[in-house]
Amino acid sequence: MRLKLIKLAGFKSFVEPTRIELNADMTAVVGPNGCGKSNVIDAVRWVLGESSARHLRGENMTDVIFNGSVNRSAHGRASVELVFDNPHNRVPGEFGRFTEISVRREVLRDGSNHYQINGQKCRRKDVTDLFLGTGLGPRSYAIIEQGTVSRLVESRPADLKLFMEEAAGVSRYKERRRETEQRIRHTQENLERLGDIRGELGSRLDHLKAQAETAERYKQLKSRSRAARAELIGSELWALETRLGEAKTELAQTEQALAALDAKRTADEGRHVTLSVARQEAQAEQASRQQQIFLGGQAIARLEQQQLHQTELGRDWQARRQALGERIEGFKTQLAGQLEQLGESTLQGEVASARLEQCEQLLTDQQSVRAAAGERLEQARQRQQQWQQQLGQLQGRLNQTRAEVNGLQELQAKTRLARLKLEDEQAGPLGGEEENLQPALDALAATLSLSRARHEEAEAAWQAGVASHEELKAAQGRQQGLLRELEARLATLDQILGEQMAGATLADRLQVPPEWARGLDKVLGRWLTATPADECNLAQSGLWIGPARPAVAGTLAAQLGGEHIPAFLNAIWLAESREEAQARLHSLSAGESLLTPAGDWFGPNWADLGEGMALGTLALLGERERLHSELVAGREALRRLDEQFAAADAARAQLHSAHELAQRTLREQEQQWQQLREAWSLREGQRQARLQRLGQLGEELIRLDKEQAEEAQRLVSAGERLEQDEAALGELQEQGELLAEALLLAQEQASAADRAVEEARLRREQQQAACQRLQLEQQNQRQLITLREQELARLGLELAELKEPGVTSSQDLSPLLAEQRNLEAQQLACHQRLAELERQLTELEQARSADHKQLVQIQEKLATLRLERERNLTRRQGLHEQFEELGVRLVDLDQAVLIAADRGKLRQEIQTLEAQVEALGAINLAALEEYEEAKTRASYLENQCQDLEQALETLSQAIKRIDKETQIRFRDTFDKVNEDLKSLFPKVFGGGSAWLELTSDDLLEAGVSIMARPPGKKNATIALLSGGEKALTALALVFAIFRLNPAPFCLLDEVDAPLDEVNVGRFCSLVKEMSSTVQFVYISHNKVSMEMAEQLVGVTMQEPGVSRIVSVDIGEAVALAEQN
Repeated sequence: MRLKLIKLAGFKSFVEPTRIELNADMTAVVGPNGCGKSNVIDAVRWVLGESSARHLRGENMTDVIFNGSVNRSAHGRASVELVFDNPHNRVPGEFGRFTEISVRREVLRDGSNHYQINGQKCRRKDVTDLFLGTGLGPRSYAIIEQGTVSRLVESRPADLKLFMEEAAGVSRYKERRRETEQRIRHTQENLERLGDIRGELGSRLDHLKAQAETAERYKQLKSRSRAARAELIGSELWALETRLGEAKTELAQTEQALAALDAKRTADEGRHVTLSVARQEAQAEQASRQQQIFLGGQAIARLEQQQLHQTELGRDWQARRQALGERIEGFKTQLAGQLEQLGESTLQGEVASARLEQCEQLLTDQQSVRAAAGERLEQARQRQQQWQQQLGQLQGRLNQTRAEVNGLQELQAKTRLARLKLEDEQAGPLGGEEENLQPALDALAATLSLSRARHEEAEAAWQAGVASHEELKAAQGRQQGLLRELEARLATLDQILGEQMAGATLADRLQVPPEWARGLDKVLGRWLTATPADECNLAQSGLWIGPARPAVAGTLAAQLGGEHIPAFLNAIWLAESREEAQARLHSLSAGESLLTPAGDWFGPNWADLGEGMALGTLALLGERERLHSELVAGREALRRLDEQFAAADAARAQLHSAHELAQRTLREQEQQWQQLREAWSLREGQRQARLQRLGQLGEELIRLDKEQAEEAQRLVSAGERLEQDEAALGELQEQGELLAEALLLAQEQASAADRAVEEARLRREQQQAACQRLQLEQQNQRQLITLREQELARLGLELAELKEPGVTSSQDLSPLLAEQRNLEAQQLACHQRLAELERQLTELEQARSADHKQLVQIQEKLATLRLERERNLTRRQGLHEQFEELGVRLVDLDQAVLIAADRGKLRQEIQTLEAQVEALGAINLAALEEYEEAKTRASYLENQCQDLEQALETLSQAIKRIDKETQIRFRDTFDKVNEDLKSLFPKVFGGGSAWLELTSDDLLEAGVSIMARPPGKKNATIALLSGGEKALTALALVFAIFRLNPAPFCLLDEVDAPLDEVNVGRFCSLVKEMSSTVQFVYISHNKVSMEMAEQLVGVTMQEPGVSRIVSVDIGEAVALAEQN
C-alpha cells in the first residue's frame, strides 16, 4: 500500500487546487522557510482523523481554511484528499477489495466536517478504523513532526507503549477489550436491574392474584344484580304503560270542557268592546266641555291680572323718578370738586417747571467743573505713566545687572562643583553597581530555569489531558458507530426472522444451547416452522409437533428444553468433534446418526459436513438475543462515555488554565530576566562611558580655570554698574511719591465733581417726573369732568321722557261669566251618561272574571295531566335506557312473570347484592388481565436473566482470549523491536548500545522505556543526551518499528535539522535502506538529504501567503541531462 496522490484546495496556504504526485520511494519536499512545506504534513495528518487544532498549529479546526492574504479574500472551505494504491489488499474491512482507495476530508467555516472514502460519505471513526493495524493514524509513528522526534524518546512509558502497541497491531484488540469490558459492566448492571424488577414483579404477582379473585367475585355479584334489576325494571314498565292509557282518556275530556268555555268567553269579549267604545265617546265629550270651561276661566283670570299690573306700574314710576333726581344732584357735586382740583394741579405744574429750569442750569455748571477736574486727573496720570516707564527701565537694568552677577556667581559655584565631581570620579570606584547587578542576574537565571521546568511539567500535564480528552471523544464516536451498527444488524435480523417465522412455531418454544444451535438448524430444517399441536388446527396445518417424550441421555433431545421436542432427535447422538464422530460410526444402529457442534452430521453410510452452511433460524435467534444485549450494553456505555467526556472536558479546561498560568509566569520571569540583563548592559555601557570621560576631565578642568578668571573680572564690573543703578533708582522713587500725592488729589477733585453732577442730574429727573405726574392728573380730571357732564345730559333726557302711565278702564266680565255657567251644566249631563256605561262594564267584568277563574282551573288540571303524562313518558324512556344499559330486551322477558312480580322483594334483593359488592371494597377490574400479563413478563424476565448470565460468561471468556492474544502479540513485538533497536543503534551512532525495558511484569499494564548509550558514554538516563543524539535514538526506534510492522509510508518533517554532516549521512543511508519496504516523504533543508531523494517536490511562495508546487523527478532529470 502506497500514498499515490495528495489533493489540496483551500487548505492553509494552498489556496488553489493543488496535486502532489508521489511516484518515488523517497520524495523530498524542499523550499525556503515559511513557504508552506509543513502544511503538506499537516494535510495528511488532518485527513487521517486529527481532531486537535493544537497538533495542526492552530487554535480551532477552522484555522486550516485559507484566511486570505493581501491580494486574495478568505475561503469558505478547505479540502484534502489522499489517494492510496492497494494492490495487495492490505487495508482491512470492506474497502480492502479495492486496488485504489481515496480518503477525503472537508471542513466549512461553520466548523462542520465531512469525510468520504471512495466517494462515499462516512464518519471519522470509519476513517480511523480503515487504518487500524496498518501503522497509520493522526498520532502514529508514521508521522514524525518537526521538533518532536527528540521528544519521542523522552515521552512517558505509557505514551511510548502506544507506539509499540500500534506496531504490534494490538490497538484493535485493546479497542475490542475496552468494548467488551463495557459490555460486561452493562450486562452486570442489567442483571442487577433485572433482579430488582423480578423481586418487585414477584410481590406484585401475589397482590394481583388476590385482586383477580376479588374481581371474579365482583363479576358474579354484578351478574345476579343485573338480572334482578332487569326484572324490576320490566315490572315497573308494565305498570307505567297502564297508567299512561288511563291518563290519555282523562286528558281528552278536559280538553272538550276547555273548548266550550272558550266559546262563551269570545261572546263576552264582543259585548265588552261595544260598551268600551261608548264609554270612550262619552269621555271625549266630557273632556271637550272641560276644555271650554278651562279656557273661559283663563280669559277671566287674564283680565283680572292686567288690572293688577297697571296698579303696580304706577307705583314703580314714582320711585324711579325720585332716584334719577338724586343721582343728578350727586353728579353736579362731583363735577364742582373736580374743577377745583384741576385748578390746583395747574398751579403746581407751573411751579415744577420753574424748578426744572433751575436744576438744568445747575447740571450744566457741575458738568463744566467735572470736565476741568478730568483734565487735571488725565495730566497727573500721564506724568505717573512716564515715571513708571522710567522706573521700569531702571529696574530692568538693575535686575539684569543683578542676574548677571548671580549668573557669574552660580557659574563659579558650578565650576567648583564640577571640578570636585570630576576629581571624585577620578578617585572613586567604577564597578560597584555592576558588582551588585551580577548576583541578582544569577539568582533570576536560576528562578527562570525553575519556572521553565514547571512550565514543561504543566505542558506535559496539559498534553496528557488533551490526549485523554481526544481518546474519550474518539471512544464516544466509536461507541455511537457501534450502536448504529448494532441497531442496523438487529433490524435486519428482525426482518429475516419475521419473514421466516409467522405465528407460533417450534423455534419459539425450543430452548437451545448456543453451541448446538448450528447443528440443530441443519437437523430440524423446515421443522423449525412447525406449529405446536396445542396451538394449531390439525385439519389445516401441514407440520405440527406434539408434546415431548422422555429424552435419551447423550442424544440431541437431551440438550434441548421445552414442551415440544421432535421424537426423532432421540436418535441423534452427540460427538464433540469430527474425529470422535467418525470413530463412533460403527456403533450406530439403523436410523441413528451423530452430530457435532460445528454442524457435521454423520450417518452409517452418509455425512453432511458443516462447511459453508449459512446461519439458520436458531442461530439467528441466538444472534438476535446477543445483539439485543450488546445494544443495551452499548447504550449504557455511550451514556457513561458521555459522562466521562464531560468530566474530561472539565479536567482539560482546568489543565488548560494551569498551563496558561505557567506560560504567563514563564513569560513574566523571562521579561524580568531580560530587563535585568538590559540593565546590566546599560550599566556596563555607562561604566565604559565614564572611563572615556576620564580622558577628557583634564582639558575640561583647564578650560574651567580660564573661564573662572574671566568671570571674576566681569563680576567686578557688574558690581560697579549695580551701585550706580541703585542710586538712580532712589531718586526716581522720591519723584514717584510726589506724583502719587498729586494724582490722589486730582482723583479726589474729580470724584467730588462727579458726585455734584450726579446729584444735579437726580434733582432734574425728580422735577421732570413731578411735572409729568401733574400733567397726567390734569388730563384725568378733565376726562372725569367730561364723563360727568355727559351722564347729567343723559339723565335729564331720561327724566324728560318718563311719564305717568294712564289708568286702564276695567272691562266688563259679565258675558264671560254667563258663558262659563252654561258650559258647566253641559259637563254635568255628560258625567251622568258616563256613569251608566261604567256600571254596565263593571257587571260584564264580573261575569268575565268568573269565567276566567273556571278557565284557569281547567287549564291547571290540563297542565297537571299533561305534566303527569310527560313524566310517565320520561320515566318510560329512562326504563328503556336502563334496559339498554343492562343489555336486556323487554321482549325477551316473560310478560306473566313481569305482571306477577313483587317489586318490593326485588328491590330488597338488589340492595342485598349491592351491599355484598360494597363489602368487597375497591375493585381492580383490570387485575385479571394484569395478572396474566405479569405472569408472562415474569417468565420472559427469567429467560432474560439466563441469557444475560450466559452472555456474561461468554464476554468473560472473550476478555481472557483478548488478553492472552494481546500479551502474546505485544511480547513478540517488544522482543523483535528491541532486537532491531539493538542492531540499528550501532549503525546510526557507529557503536554504542540501546535497548527497551518494561516498567513492570504485567504486560497489559506495563509501560515501555528506552535506554541509549552512545559510544564512550555511560549516561544514567536518556535525558542526559544531546539534541542530536536524542534525534538519532528516536530515528533508530522508529525504523526498528518500521522493520517489524512497516506502515505504508513515513512522513518526516526536518528530522535531520539537529544532525551534523556525518550523522546526516548515516540517516540518509538508513532511509535509503528502509525505502525498499516503506515509502518516505520528508521535508529537509540539508543538501545531502536532497541529493538522496528520487523525487523533489518544491514549495514556493512567489505570491505572499499562497503556496505552489514544483515537482522534479530526479531520474528523468538525469536521463535528460545525459541526452544533452
